[in-house]
Amino acid sequence: MPFESNFESTLRISQLRSQAEQGSVQAMGQLLNQALAHKQIQASVWVNLPELHICLQAPDLPSEKTAVMICCREILHWSMPRVTALWISGQSLNDSAISWRWKLGLRGTDYHLPTVQQAALGQLWKRLDCTPADLLPGDISLQRTIPTGHAIDQEVWAALIAGIALTGLGLVFPLIFLLLSPLLILIHELGHTLTSWIFGYPAIPALDFIHGGGITFRASQRFMLLLGLVYAGFGYLFYRYWHNYLTARLLLMTAIIYSLCAFSALKDVLMLAMGHGFELIFAIIFLSKALSGAGCRSVMERSAYAVLGVYITGYNLRFSWQLLFDQPYRALYEQGKGGLLDHDLVRLARDVFEVDLSIMAAMMLLLVIFTPLVAWMIHRHWLGLMRAVHRLFGIRLARS
Repeated sequence: MPFESNFESTLRISQLRSQAEQGSVQAMGQLLNQALAHKQIQASVWVNLPELHICLQAPDLPSEKTAVMICCREILHWSMPRVTALWISGQSLNDSAISWRWKLGLRGTDYHLPTVQQAALGQLWKRLDCTPADLLPGDISLQRTIPTGHAIDQEVWAALIAGIALTGLGLVFPLIFLLLSPLLILIHELGHTLTSWIFGYPAIPALDFIHGGGITFRASQRFMLLLGLVYAGFGYLFYRYWHNYLTARLLLMTAIIYSLCAFSALKDVLMLAMGHGFELIFAIIFLSKALSGAGCRSVMERSAYAVLGVYITGYNLRFSWQLLFDQPYRALYEQGKGGLLDHDLVRLARDVFEVDLSIMAAMMLLLVIFTPLVAWMIHRHWLGLMRAVHRLFGIRLARS
């Protein structure tokens, strides 16, 4: 077989995936057999709308988890609106009977089924308890539903309840989370630091051992070299993805928005606001990982993400609530650090928006309330996000 360049191989795979999305069983088979070749597994595919059937055969019985995960990682790249369910079965070439069988929801619309996304992430489900039978197209035994958990399973609830309980104790007894306070301060200051570097101002985060909390030391003069590096990055991405019309348009829009911010007062607003902004972004990341279990190897790891996400959300909820309704707390906050350095929301309210601090506190409260909702939406629509990112940049987000 002649040598194929990476570009030719990528183009061929892209063409096969386009054909698979149009319902080509041959293209589906080629893609799956290519993905499973290193496992010495052969895939047979047929469509019986609204179901897609895949039979996996190997000299020895294929491993359920590995084979299903590889298949689903490939199927995530297909957009088949008419297909709602996926059947995957496995059998040994030495045995005509089906050894194991899975039924998966393709888009997560059926909460009684595990999803293709969960399979691609390597998560486990309750196996279908059925009598082995020959796998034939249109077999009526395939119409049964596998009894499985709901969208939020017991493991998720356990992680979230543990996170909420520990966070409640930590907010009542701050000494419990003494080690998490520096983490929250570091996330806050990293938000200021990273945003400053992006807009050309070198900055260094640090802990404030005099007044408590943290502080970011930022250069007063902009380094144009840093802006040049950012635009060089845009240039490389344009060169890398110029053939993808949608990606090129997205990059152009991003470059325009960045330029509008970098050469206007918006950069100062963002450099001030992204301290608290980073806290909420990390809360969304932690909560999303707790909900999905993506990359988590144990329940304890998942619970740790839940604790971090709920703690950051709860801390900011209490902070914004006190700032809005607790007059002594607001007066203390308005005094700043040592009476010399104003806090972020005070500077935003007074110098940027020219409003009362209570207005900024109300806006902060709304953002905190929306934080868990955003995490849930990301978890709920993760499959669509994976497809979008892969179509734009060819990056696979699914991982075990």
